[in-house]
Amino acid sequence: MKNYNNSASCCILEKNSSIKGEFKSECDFRVDGNFEGTIETNGKVVVGKSGRIEGSIVCNAADIEGYISGNIHANDLLSIRSTGEINGDVIMSKLVVESGAVFNAKSLMRGDNSEDASVKKITNFSGAREKTA
Repeated sequence: MKNYNNSASCCILEKNSSIKGEFKSECDFRVDGNFEGTIETNGKVVVGKSGRIEGSIVCNAADIEGYISGNIHANDLLSIRSTGEINGDVIMSKLVVESGAVFNAKSLMRGDNSEDASVKKITNFSGAREKTA
């Protein structure tokens, strides 16, 4: 997994805190409170279980455990944990959705460093897998 932390620091919006507006940064950003507006970072966005975002996110990667209503553009990996919920439009290169997550989104998967949508064929099924039906 890539390390997206572009500096030694990480910006954090603590639980029971709220911000409305525009956030731009080079470092990672963790949201455990409420954010309304636009987030733009070259790092990773982490939305904790108590985190809520209403707006848009542009980042290199995102790890979602909380709630998002809006658009997400992750240049690399978008990971939605079992407690996560996304409602909106999503663009990413890689997607991981855990069992129990809510994913109500129109999505577009882009290839690495490509502006064209691509379909990636999975050919290696040798790893352990969860039976779903």
